[in-house]
Amino acid sequence: MTVTSINALKSLSTPQANTIYHVLGYETANDGGGGEFYWDSSDTTSPENGGTIFIATTGRWKRLYDGELNVKWFGAKGNNSGDDYPAISKCIDYAKQVFTNGGKLLFPRGRYRISSTLNITNGVFWQIIGEGATIAPASAITAINIQLSRSTYTGLNISYESLNFEQINENCVAIWLHKGGSTEKDQVNNTTFESFTIIGAHTGIKSTPNTGLIWQLDFKSIFFDIYEGVSPIKAIGFDIASGFNQGGSTTIRISKCCVQSFIVNRLNSDGEPIYPKGVGYRGYRLYYSTDVYIVDSSYDGYLGTTIQLNLNGQVMDIFSKNIHIDGFHCEALTNTLNANNGVAPFRINSTGFLDIKNVVILDSFMNCGGPTAAGALFLFFGGGVFNFGTYNDNHINSADNTPVYIITLSNLLDGDDVTNKRSQINLSNSIQPSQVHLLNRNYNSIHFDTIEVNGLVTSVTGTAPVTILTIPTTRASFMIAVRGFSQIDGTSYFIDYLVISRSRNNVVKIKSLLNDNNNYVSVVNAYSVTPDGNIQLARNISTGFWVTAKVVNMI
Repeated sequence: MTVTSINALKSLSTPQANTIYHVLGYETANDGGGGEFYWDSSDTTSPENGGTIFIATTGRWKRLYDGELNVKWFGAKGNNSGDDYPAISKCIDYAKQVFTNGGKLLFPRGRYRISSTLNITNGVFWQIIGEGATIAPASAITAINIQLSRSTYTGLNISYESLNFEQINENCVAIWLHKGGSTEKDQVNNTTFESFTIIGAHTGIKSTPNTGLIWQLDFKSIFFDIYEGVSPIKAIGFDIASGFNQGGSTTIRISKCCVQSFIVNRLNSDGEPIYPKGVGYRGYRLYYSTDVYIVDSSYDGYLGTTIQLNLNGQVMDIFSKNIHIDGFHCEALTNTLNANNGVAPFRINSTGFLDIKNVVILDSFMNCGGPTAAGALFLFFGGGVFNFGTYNDNHINSADNTPVYIITLSNLLDGDDVTNKRSQINLSNSIQPSQVHLLNRNYNSIHFDTIEVNGLVTSVTGTAPVTILTIPTTRASFMIAVRGFSQIDGTSYFIDYLVISRSRNNVVKIKSLLNDNNNYVSVVNAYSVTPDGNIQLARNISTGFWVTAKVVNMI
């Protein structure tokens, strides 16, 4: 038997037993809320839940289904009109009753406007599937509060595009992990979030310390187009912190995720900006985890307007025991941070192990305020072992003669005791000593893996001092290998190992650890360091040598 809607089903005065009723739609035919029902005359007590159980003239109407719950069965329209919050909430409430050992919550394709936060909590083995659906908050609210274990969240987009400029602020959080939690029992763990977009939110994915625990989380293929609106706080993609001094493994994995802010460039039909504020936001803020993995992800500006990097840790701000970054892309940035103040766009604190490789930064600039300032991209501290591998950029430049560094290494952060911080950093041949900026680094050690500084040998002819190596002018000590071959036939050589120390008051001393000469035994090599950090070699005879200088270690 066929009826047109749920109300038509409920109004039947003489239901027939042992009969399947085909309902064409929740309100109208083909709106997605129909299905198959049967009449249970013996049930006179079950409450109506708005989706699978309805009160009949006598007895109850019960939906025939196999495990999966569909929000449209509870009256959600998904047509970007009205308020779908009451219907979706009924579906979630019922799911909490029946998904005792897992289940699938389905959002068919459509745009679901909501007036309040959807609380998807206290679930285990849930599958939340969006099928390309979009949750669209109608005001500045958290869209979804999630507290799940061993679950997946796939394909359910979140968009604040229906809000105007004045409505968007820091309350616009797309996904908040255990919002309102207060104990360690409030957890999000062993859960995967993948394959969806977040558009126009101020904060993409958030958790705050001491409101619950997070551990073993995977974030895959998520696109963030974030926007701060009228908030004085910069918008942010990931803002995730563990809490309660939790022990054990608190691994966070991020792969194929992109944080951008293209929304500010959207125009209305008259060519006017819909969201007038310029580009400026934060990317990845991850605190208090034991292991962080970021793979094949990015933080990009809009080519028409570069992002002004003026906040410490604006691209990445990570405090973790172990950190692994492999494949990270940035584009259209202008760094205005002064490394002398211990600030940089990538602020990374590792107390264990840090491994970074395959970082690419395109179409970006250093512009830190003139010759007395120093700009660096990465700030490392915390006392771990740091490995920095392949790095590439095609347009790191300065419009104001600012010294350009890649890495700042510092013991100090917010008044930390320098004597308790020890770091070892190993750099590949993509980083030169002149690109490393040292601050407060009494206990730091930098190892350059057989780097040929400047990439070429220097032709040294005659007795005048010749620069063979440039080192940072910040206080540091270096172990250097200098090797020379006869310019005439290459049969004669010399090898020197030197320690060049620089004290707190910038007094430089050079000590030879090893001299190995073949022939020309009367040759004497004299080394000196100029105030601007050039290491010079002078010889007591005019015979020419090809010289290669390599930094072996920096402390």
